Amino acid sequence: MLGKVLKKDFNSTWRFFLPLMGGYIVAAGVGKVLFEILLSVMDSSGHTSKVSEAMAVFSFFYLMICVVYLVACYLMTSVFVIYDFYKTMVSDHGYLTHTLPVKTSTLIWSKVLIAVLWQVVVNVIISLSVLLIFTGHFSQLHVRELLRLIAVSWEDTTTVHSIYTIINMIVEGFHRPLLFFACIALGQQWKEHRIIGAILAYIGISVASQILNTIVIVIVGFRLYDYPLSGYMLYSMIFNMGTSVAFFFITNHMLSKNLNLE
Repeated sequence: MLGKVLKKDFNSTWRFFLPLMGGYIVAAGVGKVLFEILLSVMDSSGHTSKVSEAMAVFSFFYLMICVVYLVACYLMTSVFVIYDFYKTMVSDHGYLTHTLPVKTSTLIWSKVLIAVLWQVVVNVIISLSVLLIFTGHFSQLHVRELLRLIAVSWEDTTTVHSIYTIINMIVEGFHRPLLFFACIALGQQWKEHRIIGAILAYIGISVASQILNTIVIVIVGFRLYDYPLSGYMLYSMIFNMGTSVAFFFITNHMLSKNLNLE
């Protein structure tokens, strides 16, 4: 049943993400062309015309816009995930969603997995677009030296540190959407001000998390493991796992026992 719900959620979300990703791919392609123009103008020092200078200025500002678009892709990914959950789970559309012969927990899992999927897609597309823009100029950017330094740095880190880094990245991918979903589930208890309720829930959870983090760090310090950084990463991993589970149960309880679609 989870597979069918995943397919349904994918079909309802790709309409949001396809224009966003398509627009970014086109922008990255144009950015590649303008980046080459900018470099060619910079290389022809002392022999540039006013048209060339104007193209260089335009190319520079366009690349700045591409950077803004890149940040917007990350932000809009979260916005689309939140909007889809709100629309299909707690708005009028929720009447149809909750009549499906599916457990509420299955619906939530589907939303979480779809959110993680689109996060991965966005990261892959943005990474490839950056590689596209700088293709042919890696020697100028001293990429080999940079990779060598990264390799040396990676060798200096402990195996435990590396494992914690990977696990934390995976956990964070699930933690963020579950946090948003829990806030929306709590906010829908406010009949007339659902969005305000969700925002207040987000603020409250964020403040409580920061206070708890501060207390733990002050009391325990970084002596959670042999290495200070690994110790903090271990705590962060455990904390995010624990809160993710809590967010899931809060969302599941609110939407299955205290659902309010009026």
